[in-house]
Parts: sequence; structure tokens; C-alpha cells
Amino acid sequence: MMKKRISWLICLLIGLQAKGQDFKFEASLPTVADSGFHQVVLSPELLGQTQKNLSDLRVYDHAGEEQPYLVWKESEISTQSLFREYEITEKEYQEDAISYLIFSNKDKKAIDNVSFLVKNTDVKKRARLSGSNDLENWYVIKDNYLLHAMRSEEETSEMKILNFPLSDYAYFKLEINDNYRLPINILKVGYYDMQQAKGLTTSFQCPRIEQKDSAKVSYVKMTFSEPMYMEQLQFTVSGAEYFFRPAWVKVKRTGVNKQNKRYIYFESLGSFDLNSNSKNELSFEGTVGKEFLLEIDNRDNQSLIVESIQAAYLNRYVVVDLLPSAKYTLNFGDEQLRKPDYDLKQFADQIPSDLTRINHQAVVAIQPEEDQVAESGFWNNKYLVWLVIAVVGFGLTYISLKMVKEIGG
Repeated sequence: MMKKRISWLICLLIGLQAKGQDFKFEASLPTVADSGFHQVVLSPELLGQTQKNLSDLRVYDHAGEEQPYLVWKESEISTQSLFREYEITEKEYQEDAISYLIFSNKDKKAIDNVSFLVKNTDVKKRARLSGSNDLENWYVIKDNYLLHAMRSEEETSEMKILNFPLSDYAYFKLEINDNYRLPINILKVGYYDMQQAKGLTTSFQCPRIEQKDSAKVSYVKMTFSEPMYMEQLQFTVSGAEYFFRPAWVKVKRTGVNKQNKRYIYFESLGSFDLNSNSKNELSFEGTVGKEFLLEIDNRDNQSLIVESIQAAYLNRYVVVDLLPSAKYTLNFGDEQLRKPDYDLKQFADQIPSDLTRINHQAVVAIQPEEDQVAESGFWNNKYLVWLVIAVVGFGLTYISLKMVKEIGG
């Protein structure tokens, strides 16, 4: 009898927990060829149905097991430091003599420093740097360098930097005094090149544009097929060769008043100037919307024509470990879920940044919104559901303790 009660309570608890996670949408992932971490690019449709911080997003495998993940977002501008090697055209090491190496600056760029990678050593050396355009006539640039502290505690080699007056010779010669000593081992010579790259973005067109012009103001209604996430709008306009017009962008919202009645209002996303000499784009904090409004102050000018509108945002990714040929889904749309806390975040710096990117499949409604609104009763009251879960848990604890006492007796 006791076992039957426990089985009944466990089944009820499992059923209630399933009800506790009320996902409204899902998107399947394509099968991957290789195992390992992948970057899943999140679409504007998916981001339009999730919570702003993605707290309701979960990844499940075919068995229904929750998979840990990380969320990455592209930076607007990223800076990379790349080491560019100079070609070493000649190198000679001599014990108890002057060792030297010659490297080529074939583009004759004006430089004022050079980096060289040297095998770890704990000695002091004197050096001289000179330059030439023909490998025959050499001119001193800087003399009596002191080379020291050429060792790393973490690697078997160390990068050192030599600074000198700005020079644009085609060739440079580094001479090192090795009198009464063995030479040092220089592996590479080069410089660090700082490069900036823009973050990858997802862009999409507004499918429906309606424009109405009054005496002084143009109103442009932008409608998307469903709620979409965006961080920027770019406008293509015509109607005048030169123009400069103040403009405002707003997004349609729905609120609830004190009488529990819904009302419509427009929230401002920002203002900018439509300018014939600019890209005519407005950036704002990430927002979700289906209907937007553009207002243009024409003053005493003829109305402009808005030809097209493009929305965009910096890519956001779910980084998750996937197995080949396995099936996975992204589930989301439960407003009550808190943000998951996975151990994986402690190892984020160990995951490579150049992962394979994949796109999830179309977002599918698990349950039509009309049915969700029409449903009512006990099972849709989350507070009652969680209350029953607590009661069932207490019941299981009580029965377990009672069984322990009976066994002990």
C-alpha cells in the first residue's frame, strides 16, 4: 500500500513539473557532421519571442535532457593584435665574435620599433641596429642597446621589443656582441599590427511600408509579419537630391490600465536627421516589435518617399556542445523561467572563438496563442501548480520517514 502511494505521488510530481515549464515555441537544430561546440545563430523571429536576457531559453536533446549552453554576442568593433613577420634574409651566429641577422622591410614602411622572439636566456648582451637600401652601405640607427631579461616563466621563448628613431630603410641589420660568450637564439623578427573588425550582423527588410503625407509631416508605418528583434533601422529615401529633415522612430506597445483594460501607445526609440549625405540609420537599445512608426518633419519642403527599410542587429549565439546525427531543439516562451545557472560558464575562456556556425530551423508555436488565451482553470494557474508540487514533495518526505521508522521497528 505504501509503495502504491509513493508511485502515485511521484507520477503526480513529474506531471506537475512538466506543467511547470510552459514553453510556447520551439526551433529544431540541424544535424551536425562533427562533435563539439557549435555557435547557433539566433534569428530575429526567435529573439522576438524570448525574454530579453534569454532566461527562458533551453536546449534539449532527443531524450529530453537539458543541455548546458553559453550566450555570446558580437562586439560592435573588435581589435586584434596580429604578429607580422619580417623575412630574415641573412643570419650568422659566431662564438666569441659579432653575431648578426638582416631582415627585409621590402615595402620600406616607416617603422620605429621591431619585435623579436628569442629562446629563453639569462644573459646580458650589447647590440647595434643599422639600416641599408642596397645591402652594401650601412648606416647606424641606434647603438649600444642593452639586451637583458630575455626569459619567460610560462613559455620557452620571450618576445622583446627594440625602439629606435623612425626609419624607412629596405633592410635592417641587428648586430649582437658575443665576445667571450655563446650567441643567443633569435627565432623570429616582426611587428604587431593592430586591426579593427566590425561585428557580424543579421539584417532583414521590412515587408510592409505605408506612407501618409500631411501638409508638414510624413507618417510612415512599418509592419513586420511577427514580433522581431532589432538594434538598428536604416532608411532608403528618394524625392529630393538634397535634404535634411528631423525624424523620429517609435514602436507600438500595448499597456493595461487600472481598470484592467488594454490600450495602445507608441514608445520612442530615438530621433535622427534624414540627410542626403549620410547613411540614414538609427541605432538604439535592442528592442522587439511588430509595428513601428517613422515621423518626418518636412517643414516647407515636398515630402520624401521612403523606398525601403532595413532592420539589423549584432549577432547573438547559443554556444552548445552537439553530437553528430543527434536531434536537438531550442525551447522558449515561458515567462516564469529564471535564467539557468550552468557550470559551463566557468570554462568559457577554454572554448575556442572560431566555432562552426549553424542556423536553427523555423520557429514553431507549440500551442496556438488563441488556445492559450481561451484556456483557463487550475492547470493554467502556475501558483496553484507550484503549491501542489510543494504539497506532493512534503507528502513524499513524510511517507519516506514513516517507512524508515517501520523498517527500524
